[in-house]
Amino acid sequence: MLLALAILAVLAAAPIEVGTDLVDAGKLETGLRARIGAELDDWQVRVTPTGLAGQVQVSIARRDGQSFGQTVQLAGKTVEDRTRELAAGIALLIEVYPQQQPPPAAAGTTTAPPTDSPDGQEPRPPPPASPEQPAPPPRPALRGWLGLGPRIELGSGLPYDAGVDLMGGLWLVREHVQPILSLGFSGGAHRGISVLHGRFGAGAAFGAPLGPRDRLWLGAHVLGHAMYIHAAEKATDATWLSSTEIGGLLQYRGRRLFLGLRTGVDLTLPTVSIRGTRGVVRREVPRWCFGLMVGVVFG
Repeated sequence: MLLALAILAVLAAAPIEVGTDLVDAGKLETGLRARIGAELDDWQVRVTPTGLAGQVQVSIARRDGQSFGQTVQLAGKTVEDRTRELAAGIALLIEVYPQQQPPPAAAGTTTAPPTDSPDGQEPRPPPPASPEQPAPPPRPALRGWLGLGPRIELGSGLPYDAGVDLMGGLWLVREHVQPILSLGFSGGAHRGISVLHGRFGAGAAFGAPLGPRDRLWLGAHVLGHAMYIHAAEKATDATWLSSTEIGGLLQYRGRRLFLGLRTGVDLTLPTVSIRGTRGVVRREVPRWCFGLMVGVVFG
């Protein structure tokens, strides 16, 4: 009689196959029956190792042939803890299966998609990801300079004319063109007559960067000015002239330091003559000019 009861118990037992020593097969079945009862007899459970430490692959199949699987990462330190943890996870999977919803991930588990779709068809592959569009290159920041420095003119009528210029510019068109703004004050004296000048204007320089890391810039420039001239001896007089500077320039462009050197000729039109008690001072055309610039680089 006892032998017959044992045989019936074995036949009634759910087919649970355990191919790893991470969990105990007998205790796993006991834990499942304690959680879901006789419903366990409608399922076939297979537990196999994945090759990773503490991880198993669980395959669950119904008697009608539908099945799904899940990878489970066990966090327990002992066989009993891992068996209890796995029994709780499998029971949860069996309970949510009739709703045909993806089982919620239990603590310490990593879900995987079902091996078969509910209707028995092969699952559709995910659509290919669209290639990422390359980000547009950032617009280069404008770089420019602002500087202050001395300027000297030499000529035959008015032997010297010295002062200071405030100038600024930008490097544009791959640093081949520089629009430049200019403001200057200067003065000279001859035969008892003092002559003061104020000029403002704009122009452009054309050249190219050169040297290590393009620190140097070499080119030619043209600057047009409106010039106010004021002459004084016993009496005073003033007038407006035009002044055009044509020449070349060399610039050094550090990280923040700017140094500039320029030279050329200054064409003042029309020619002006200043009469005093000791003689006549003429501002002749052309006059040689030389300028230095110390400033900052921005951008």
